[in-house]
Amino acid sequence: MPANLTPQYLEAEAKFKQAKTTPEKIKALEVMMAIIPKHKGTEKLRAQLKSRMAKLKEELQHKPTIGRAEQVYNIKREGAAQVVLLGLPNAGKSSLFSKITHAFSEVADYPFTTQKPIPGMMRFENLQIQLVDTPPIQLDHVEPSLSNLVRNADALLIVIDLTEDPVFQVKMLFEELERLKIKMMRKGPLPSLDEGWASKKSLLLGNKCDVKNAMEGYRIFEAHFRDAFFILPISAKEEMNFETLKNEVYQLLGVIRIYTKVPGEEPDLTEPVVLKKGSTVDDVALSVHKDFAAKLQYAKIWGSGKFDGQRVKRDYRVNEGDVIELHI
Repeated sequence: MPANLTPQYLEAEAKFKQAKTTPEKIKALEVMMAIIPKHKGTEKLRAQLKSRMAKLKEELQHKPTIGRAEQVYNIKREGAAQVVLLGLPNAGKSSLFSKITHAFSEVADYPFTTQKPIPGMMRFENLQIQLVDTPPIQLDHVEPSLSNLVRNADALLIVIDLTEDPVFQVKMLFEELERLKIKMMRKGPLPSLDEGWASKKSLLLGNKCDVKNAMEGYRIFEAHFRDAFFILPISAKEEMNFETLKNEVYQLLGVIRIYTKVPGEEPDLTEPVVLKKGSTVDDVALSVHKDFAAKLQYAKIWGSGKFDGQRVKRDYRVNEGDVIELHI
């Protein structure tokens, strides 16, 4: 019986043959195994692929660690914050990333199209927030270097396919991240954890809400996790709830925008200073220049003060949208 291999499979096979490192070969082989036609004519070939995968994984375990993967996962932070996207194969993570950042991340109707982390910028009002698309998480293999990327990020976006048992997907992601000693959090303050553990604010996104009966899955999904997380139904394909998503990402980050002005001039409201909630006038001065913080005598504030132009001390806590005039 002929194998009748698809063009997508042949393309994945070509990438496998071109792969130079063991991790690259494994990722190409994963795609081949995911999209190979499953019928009697491919039984022998599927068995060969499984055998080859087992040998490659064994080879990877016995190879000395090299720094290339760590370099690939070392994404330079840009913009106001760095947010990492995580999800299982075919959750629609890369489609969301491409639509909301306009950066290229390969999208296809088969899993494992994202082979390495890809950064892009999401605009929210007068801010740019960096999003990082990542290879899908699997049950049997999570790239160790993913841990550092997630730990260094300011927050996580967890993309879930509402059409494929969303509760199971979240629990699986919980387990795989906990193997890396990372806990996902949303509501309430971040807890103190044992040494070596990290907690990350996370937003759960129920994707493909435009698909028939998907909202039934969303209601079950929401009932399980709404007490601990903010959950948002979206459609990457139809760009549904994108503006709400951007706002929720901003709220998740726990930051505020402050504007500075020179005495006698209007503030530039296009270039905010981004600080953590709870920051003070002293923090604003330090963000401008360390000399401002050292020489600062007082500041005037427009916004959260008792009146516009109120004189405040360096320990005054600033709020979202405040305009600060620094005096040294």
